[in-house]
Amino acid sequence: MGHVTRFSAALSAATVLSALPLAAQPAAPLPPGNVTVVVAFPAGGPLDTVTRILAEKIGTKYNRTIVIENRAGAAGHVGGASVARAEPNGLTWLMTLDSVWTVNPHLGAKPSYDPDTDLRFVGQVGQVILMLAVHEKVPAKTWAELLAHSRTRSLNFGSAGIGAPGHLAFEYLKTVAPLDAVHVPFRGNAPAIQELLAGNIDGAFIAPGAMIGLVREGKIRGLAISDNKRFKPLPDVPSAPEAGLGDFQARFSNLMAVPAKTPDAVRDWLRSEVTAVLGLPDVVTRLEALGTEPLVTGEAETRAWVAAEKERWGKVVQARGLKAEAPAAAPPAK
Repeated sequence: MGHVTRFSAALSAATVLSALPLAAQPAAPLPPGNVTVVVAFPAGGPLDTVTRILAEKIGTKYNRTIVIENRAGAAGHVGGASVARAEPNGLTWLMTLDSVWTVNPHLGAKPSYDPDTDLRFVGQVGQVILMLAVHEKVPAKTWAELLAHSRTRSLNFGSAGIGAPGHLAFEYLKTVAPLDAVHVPFRGNAPAIQELLAGNIDGAFIAPGAMIGLVREGKIRGLAISDNKRFKPLPDVPSAPEAGLGDFQARFSNLMAVPAKTPDAVRDWLRSEVTAVLGLPDVVTRLEALGTEPLVTGEAETRAWVAAEKERWGKVVQARGLKAEAPAAAPPAK
């Protein structure tokens, strides 16, 4: 049986996190050598942040060197392919988004591997919400005003790229409301935020943790949270229902996976370690400030989430006629 555990309360492409030696080191069911964690999306986003927290905590506990490699591209398939081809010895982990399974198949993507058979889930590692945000120059303080403004002037909304959470949330929004806006993809959250801050794009769906200071300073205006409840650090930004968006909800899961033939003992150990880290008060605080709910699920619950979200996002992809970006070849993770 699986389980669900919930808790309350600018970076380089490859980073090495070395653990500090401790007096008594617990044993890990891994062979000797460095651990490589492939992050299938660009550095600087919530997925990257939670990965670095896990690497630091687990690496220190077991006195292991953990190498983080950001291998972005093809909506997560570049990083996924590299892990799928890695030795299933427990030394290669994948951190990615559920969209690899829930959205990409609907986009017509044809990756060089099969995520369903070449990878196995360790589980969900938190769920991420987004915030509908606009630049201060946009004359709209509410969702209703933004919708009315879009009838007088076509807007442009940025995202971290084709198939990224912000893009999907934007397209989903357009299936429930007649928003006149064009999507502008960037290569990662950082450039999208920079362009939004500069006023070169009108708005975006962005992880709210990255926008706290900008919203408080009035440079960016938050119009709605993509969930049925508010984001605690920005209590004045309404939830989707409060903003007038009904049951609109866009939540995305951070998923951890390993090569398919990785021993069950390794996956079980890794899920246990992730659960322990995400239960630490300081970690809970850090993640909630990002707009990430620090929950962990077992394989069965993860598959159930993926199946339900795949059906939901399939309707959005079909309604909006979305297509995938061309996948790129990826060497195996070292």
